Amino acid sequence: MCAEFTQCYDEVNICLWNDGSEMPHSVSQSLCQQRNFFLPRVTNSNIQSKLREYRSAALGMFASYSIWIDVKAVDPDSFHWIDGSSLAS
Repeated sequence: MCAEFTQCYDEVNICLWNDGSEMPHSVSQSLCQQRNFFLPRVTNSNIQSKLREYRSAALGMFASYSIWIDVKAVDPDSFHWIDGSSLAS
């Protein structure tokens, strides 16, 4: 297992954590809940920006990894970020 990487962003009231492990969504969700946290929910462009900043910083520690976010889908074919950009970006 890799070292942990945590970054908190007080201005948007979130902390993001990663240890480089790949795990299913349900396991990630359970680990967050055990720490009294939740998967991040991108509700505005400020949170989206901090998630992008975190991912960029964490890539220095982990060669390749994914981030789970909390989403609720109405139409899975129309996922997009708060700022309107494609979810793939």
